[in-house]
Amino acid sequence: MDFTLVNLLSLLVGALFLANGYYLVKEGREALALFVMSLFVGAGLMFVAVYPNFFEMLATLLGLEWKARAILVVSNLVLFVIITYLINRIGKLYDRLSRLNEEVSLLKSELEELDE
Repeated sequence: MDFTLVNLLSLLVGALFLANGYYLVKEGREALALFVMSLFVGAGLMFVAVYPNFFEMLATLLGLEWKARAILVVSNLVLFVIITYLINRIGKLYDRLSRLNEEVSLLKSELEELDE
C-alpha cells in the first residue's frame, strides 16, 4: 500500500469532520442531518485515506479511463449534496429569522401600547 502525506492529511481531515459533527450534535446546536453529512464526508475521507486504490476500481466500474475522473465525479456529487443541504438550511434559517422579526415587532408594538 502506498501511504503518503496526502493520505495522512485526508485521514486527519476525515477525523476532524467526524469529531466536529459529533460535537455539534452533542452540544445540541445542530440537527441530526449535519451529523449524518459530517459522518458521510468524514468516513469517506478516512476510507479513501486507508484504501487509496479505491478510485482506480471505481473508475473501472464506471467505465472511466482515468482515476482522476472518478475522483472528480465523486467529489462533484458530494459537493452537490453539501450545497443542496446548505441552501435548504439557509432557506429554513431565513424563514425563522422572518418569524422572529415579526414576533419582535409585535412585542415592540405591545410594549409601546402599554407605555401609553
